[in-house]
Amino acid sequence: MLTPHRFTNFNYCLVYVSSLVIECLIYRGDSNLSELYKYCKASSTEINEQDITLAVSFLYLLSKAKYNIETDIVTLV
Repeated sequence: MLTPHRFTNFNYCLVYVSSLVIECLIYRGDSNLSELYKYCKASSTEINEQDITLAVSFLYLLSKAKYNIETDIVTLV
């Protein structure tokens, strides 16, 4: 039997969180992960740090974002 869980809810899905990350990067410019987390957390209190990391990784794999590990900055491509 299929049961709903956290990742089947559209408010926490990877695509939605990725859209919030893109929105933040467009609105604020280059941001670090903690700034992205604060921005997304204001939209939904259930979003956590792992969701942000997964969204940034997803955007990186699609070549839509770059992450500089030395400065902890995410840049929209």
